[in-house]
Amino acid sequence: MKINKKFSHIPSVVGVGTTEGGLLSTGTLTKNTKKPLAVSWKTFQYLVGHHVEKFAQTIERMDFGRLSNGDEMRALFYATLAALLETNKDNTVSIIVGLPVELMLNKKEAQKVLRKLRSWMSGPHEFQTNGKSYRVTVQDVNIFGQPTGGYFSWLLNDEGKAIRPASDLRALVTVCDIGFNTLDVFSVQSGQIIGKHTGGNTAGIRRAAEQLIRDIKEKYGVTLSRHQADEYLRAKKPIFSCAQGDMDISPFVDQALSVASASIGDFLETLLGNGQQFRYMLFTGGGSALIKKELLQRYPLAQVLPDPVFANALGLARYARRAFPDASHVIGLDPGFGGFKAVLLSNEK
Repeated sequence: MKINKKFSHIPSVVGVGTTEGGLLSTGTLTKNTKKPLAVSWKTFQYLVGHHVEKFAQTIERMDFGRLSNGDEMRALFYATLAALLETNKDNTVSIIVGLPVELMLNKKEAQKVLRKLRSWMSGPHEFQTNGKSYRVTVQDVNIFGQPTGGYFSWLLNDEGKAIRPASDLRALVTVCDIGFNTLDVFSVQSGQIIGKHTGGNTAGIRRAAEQLIRDIKEKYGVTLSRHQADEYLRAKKPIFSCAQGDMDISPFVDQALSVASASIGDFLETLLGNGQQFRYMLFTGGGSALIKKELLQRYPLAQVLPDPVFANALGLARYARRAFPDASHVIGLDPGFGGFKAVLLSNEK
């Protein structure tokens, strides 16, 4: 049996509007106009992902409530399904969703979120993305902590089978997931969660984005959205265009990342100390890629997982393959505040 794998990463940006410009045109000056995804169902229509800010006021919710309800969540979910599945076909999937550790530690609130997720996510869905129709039935929905996905990506293969030696399963392992809005730590030994080394905080790369927003506003009088700031943080050469021209804002980006790195380091040191007690210390999440150098300077024996942006979603998909062995399609979904990351694993008999 062959396992097919597909990835999707859509910025967690939603807006209400249209990409239609009537008869307005730039003539032959430009050939390719970059547009966001247009997602619609029933009477609802949203713009999703890249370039939303060019066509509509963006909605960038940072509260945990957006993870379980709201039309913005549904629009991002449908855009993700469209990126992974075939159009004009009846698709059936089983899904594991990764949620922040801070939320998962609150058992009552986590159960409430799971009920809400299942109430609207389970069952049949019909929607359109950029004019193409999709039919999807979600058969199973479950939740795990987001860094648990990073752990599973390290522990399991695409068939959901363990690939580490038995000694690694008994060892003390910690996974540090640095996202846009959250910083999560998950520690496990012999299958048991180690509570004193597990925790979460809203101290992710968002802090760097907000620092950059303040600096750009003060220097150039322009207000960036969080998504725009995040794109500058990840750019190899961040050039900001404004009334003063095309400005190299690398010094501002470096300073913002330094501030965020210090805050993240303080949280990790409080929870994990010097990290010497762990057999394996694994970093995952898009933030880990941004401050990899600083993390490894602080914890030289640690490792940043391959493709850290997708590591959580990949691990959740691998565990979903283990949990739902008869499902033809399983999806690991990491609905981050910065971006919706998802991995599809499909059986091909």
